[in-house]
Amino acid sequence: MLPPKSPDVLVFGYAAHGASTAMREHVADFSAALGRLANAELAVYEASSYEDLARAMVVGEVDFAWLPPLAFVALERKKMVEALVSAERGGDTAFYSALIVARDSDLHAPEDLAGARAAWVDPYSASGYVVPRAGLAAIGIDPRVAFSEERFWHSHEAVVRAVVAGRADFGATYAGLDADAEVTRGSWLDVPGADDAVRVLVRFGAIPGDVVAARTAVPEAKREMLTRALLAMSRQGQHRLLGEAFGIDELRPWVSAGYDALRRLTEDASKRGLLEGDADPDDDDDDDESTLA
Repeated sequence: MLPPKSPDVLVFGYAAHGASTAMREHVADFSAALGRLANAELAVYEASSYEDLARAMVVGEVDFAWLPPLAFVALERKKMVEALVSAERGGDTAFYSALIVARDSDLHAPEDLAGARAAWVDPYSASGYVVPRAGLAAIGIDPRVAFSEERFWHSHEAVVRAVVAGRADFGATYAGLDADAEVTRGSWLDVPGADDAVRVLVRFGAIPGDVVAARTAVPEAKREMLTRALLAMSRQGQHRLLGEAFGIDELRPWVSAGYDALRRLTEDASKRGLLEGDADPDDDDDDDESTLA
């Protein structure tokens, strides 16, 4: 938690659970560059989870934040935030959920997951929890009772490592596809040795991308100033900073496509009790980088 802040300081928040020193430095560089472009003094709030990040925005500790789609939907439903820009990866603002297993696993179809140990990212993760649970239910696999063990690992990288190390039988994470529906990016591609150690069992999606959003309580003039500065980061060649801090290619004007479908899916899954699993919230792997998806 930050100490009481000056009204002249804008606080930027992101989920930093398990973030490495390098990632924290990259986010600090991003914030410094953004502050220069916006001609504003910025501070950084490192949230311990997506839920903590959402709470910090609700109570006003954070003015604007890098939000995964579900955290944005939850806050927007309460009219707490307004989207400023969308994040683009691989030429698209959308991504997918992938269930990965060890390459030599006996799991070859979704039906084989009965009795398996599940590795989820976070209750607020679209690709790492909500969308795959809804997707499994749609093909006849009840995620409320199907698995022998469920656990939140709090980052996509940690989910990958859990599968590679045999601590989980399958894990949910994000993936990006090209025009031919071939996987071109995924969290396992960024974990040394994991690309050869895992394979994709099934995919679900598409999911709208991450958002930078500001509290609606932030004056409109400041929201517009932040939007201009965020878009300027892409126009002025700050792609390296965006990639190092958040793994994206550029920021573009807010794109709402896909969010209505995500809202409906989330509401339906919640009503059906699909998001009330018994996943263990504890995680011992605090050195994994956090990726918002």
